[in-house]
Amino acid sequence: MSTDLLKLQLIERLLRTTDEGLLKKVADLLRSDPASCAGGQEDGDGLTDEHYSIVKERYEEYKRGEGKSYTWEEVREMARKAKKA
Repeated sequence: MSTDLLKLQLIERLLRTTDEGLLKKVADLLRSDPASCAGGQEDGDGLTDEHYSIVKERYEEYKRGEGKSYTWEEVREMARKAKKA
């Protein structure tokens, strides 16, 4: 069975269940799974504390004028060049 098929089957089963105990057990299992939030505690948006720290640090650098920012066109060009390399 493929991973994607298994995910879909589990989602369908969770959507159909009315067993609150089962739902709480699944929620606890997902919260305790280190593979689902490597690098820190995962928030509802899928980002870990480590991700937030990196973004905050880069934002502070940007505010101090130390960080580098790019336009969308620059990013697109960098991606194209990286893809060719």
